[in-house]
Amino acid sequence: MNTVVNLWIAASVLGTAVILQWIVLRTKYRNETTKQRARHEQQQQIASRHIEQTKRQIGQLQHDLAAATLQVKRLSAQSDSRMKEELHRMLDGADASRCLLPTNGFADTQPSPHGIGLLFR
Repeated sequence: MNTVVNLWIAASVLGTAVILQWIVLRTKYRNETTKQRARHEQQQQIASRHIEQTKRQIGQLQHDLAAATLQVKRLSAQSDSRMKEELHRMLDGADASRCLLPTNGFADTQPSPHGIGLLFR
């Protein structure tokens, strides 16, 4: 009978140890999971703030781009007339000899020093 009692005591001690180990590990796991969840939520909040800040910056840059484009259009409309006038003045004042073709209508060319035969080889 002593052996049976010893086996029952050993089984109950072993069962209690297993249950205590399970409770301790479960508590540790839950604590770690809670810490990890808190870190994850903090990272999500930081990422959300960065996204909002980026959206505001993009909106500001788009607004600045639209204003700059409008300003460029206004300046180009004003400068187009000035540039046309300046171009007309330059063309009117250009050397007349550069604008004229030679008297025979062809560009001035010189005969090839190597002869015509070398061109067809």
